[in-house]
Amino acid sequence: MATRQLSLPAANWTARSGLVPSLDGVRALSVALVLVGHVLLPVSMVGVSALGLKTFFFISGFLIARLLLAEEKSAGRISLSGFYARRVLRLYPVIIVYVTLVVAVSLARGIAVHAIDVASVFLYFVNYLVIHYDHLGQTMPLPVAMLWSLSVEEHFYLIAPLALVLCRGSAKRMLSVALAICGVSLGLRILYSFLHPEILNGLELYWRSETRFDCIAFGVVLACLPELEFGRRLIQTLSSRFWFVIGALLLVASFLVRNDYFQLTWRFTVQSLALFPLMIGVVFAEPFKDLNRFLNHRVVTWVGALSYSLYVWHGGTEFLWGRWIHLLPAPLVPITELAAAFVLATLSYYLVEQPVLRWRKNRLRRSQPKEPADALPTV
Repeated sequence: MATRQLSLPAANWTARSGLVPSLDGVRALSVALVLVGHVLLPVSMVGVSALGLKTFFFISGFLIARLLLAEEKSAGRISLSGFYARRVLRLYPVIIVYVTLVVAVSLARGIAVHAIDVASVFLYFVNYLVIHYDHLGQTMPLPVAMLWSLSVEEHFYLIAPLALVLCRGSAKRMLSVALAICGVSLGLRILYSFLHPEILNGLELYWRSETRFDCIAFGVVLACLPELEFGRRLIQTLSSRFWFVIGALLLVASFLVRNDYFQLTWRFTVQSLALFPLMIGVVFAEPFKDLNRFLNHRVVTWVGALSYSLYVWHGGTEFLWGRWIHLLPAPLVPITELAAAFVLATLSYYLVEQPVLRWRKNRLRRSQPKEPADALPTV
């Protein structure tokens, strides 16, 4: 029996369709950080869930760019209509079911449902609506605020595929565009904080699309590197244990700086740079083989496959339980929320996601290259 691949062999580094070893495991770790940060830890430790979201963004940029580059190679062109059709079929079914349920529960409880809250989910402006509510000192009535990260992703993917088309499928040109986006996002965070110092008192820079695009763009950079000679050499250099440890230490150090200005401006960039050798280590090499084995373990990859549904449903478990969950002993409340999230996510994955993905695969197989499961964000 052949041994399962734990990382991409050098011959498969360049863009091609198919699953990438270890990435489902990274998704599992990312959604675990989100769940721990949102359910088990106090609000003051939001950086834990933020790291999980940042990793989701990074993976998403890497996989989508890899897919588009592979499509350009195999078909000689990038189908924008095909790309957006896949995105709709990937994301909408679960959020349609989720939003329908929370709206029905809200109406049954006599809670007012505002059309703009629902529209923000499907038209992808949740993040800016969250900012609006925050300025008013309010929270969104419906439990959909956690879907703000989907808005950031979709805003990015309104421009990224078009940029690659304009780059004529050139990985070198796309690398330049991605690096420019990384610089612009950092520059905007610094500019906004200079012009409006009060912005550092909240999370607006954390939620705005233009100030978070770089978290996805760094993933695009990683996808472009294997297409270029100097990029392959860079990957070989950064795939050692030394650089993996350096990346891990840099990631830890980024949390030790408690200054608000650093946390909302430079930390996003520092953490993205720290993720580079970590992602290279698990995707292109195996500096710590036991880690790769763990990331490719059957249970871990299953959790990774559930990650999108887990992310969507975990934000509504307390709302759906209502007052009943608070009748439980306090220590059991977060455990019950986690259990409920897994149950709902499992049902969603097998009854909603999988049937739609199978239909999509059968429907689009002839005209589109196979697409790896999209990395979900999301905090």
